[in-house]
Amino acid sequence: MNQLGLFPKPIKNYRAKFRQYDDLALTRLSKHFILRDFLFSTESAVLGLNNLPEDNEMVIRAGKALCEKILEPIIAQFGDLSITFGYQCREAIEYGLSADRLVNPRSSSPHQWDRSTFGNEVYARVDILPFCVEDGAVGKHEFGHWLMHNLDCDLCMTWHRANIFCLTISPKPRRVWIEWGEPSLGQPKRRDIMGTHYWREIYPNLPEHEMPKFAPSRTRGSLRWSGD
Repeated sequence: MNQLGLFPKPIKNYRAKFRQYDDLALTRLSKHFILRDFLFSTESAVLGLNNLPEDNEMVIRAGKALCEKILEPIIAQFGDLSITFGYQCREAIEYGLSADRLVNPRSSSPHQWDRSTFGNEVYARVDILPFCVEDGAVGKHEFGHWLMHNLDCDLCMTWHRANIFCLTISPKPRRVWIEWGEPSLGQPKRRDIMGTHYWREIYPNLPEHEMPKFAPSRTRGSLRWSGD
C-alpha cells in the first residue's frame, strides 16, 4: 500500500508550520495527558486529513476539562487507560453527511471540540479503554456505575461487543448511560441503563447516599435538550 503524506503538495515554510503544530500538540493538559494524546483519528487518517484544530484555545480548554472532570479521576480510582478516540476535525465529521444534518448543530459530533455547538462553552467527547475493565479486574457495569455516580458526565455510551466507554461533557448534562447491542446476535439494539426511567422513577426514591454526586439530569433522562 502506498503511504501518501497528509499534505499532497509541498508546504511553504514547512519547518515553521511543523514547529507551530508540534508546540500545540505538546500542550500539557493535565498530570497524565498532553494534547497529542487526543489528536490521532483513524477516520481522519484514512481520509488523508491532518486532523488539526480550527480553534486552538477552545480545543485546549476542552481537553483540560475532559482531563479534570473525567480522565484524571478515573486514573486515580482505577489506574491506566488508553485514549481510543479524541478530537476529530470538521472535514472528517461532515464527510458523507446529508445536507439536512449539516445545518443542524445538534447533529454535530462533540468529538470536534471546537465546533461551538454551545457557543464558547465546552461540549466535548472522548472514547477510552480502561485497562481494569479490559483485563477483567473490574466489571464493565461496575465501572460505568462508578463513573455515572461520581463524575460530571453528560453522556456515557458503551457497546455490548467491547470495553470502550464513549464519554461526553457538556454545559447541560443529561446524565444518560446507553449501551448499544447487535440485534442479529440476540442483543437489544439500545438499552438505557440510566435514562428517563431511572431519573423519573428510580432517582426520586433513592436514599441520599445512593444518589449520583452530580445529579440531577438536566433533561430528566432524555437525550434531547429542552427546546431542541
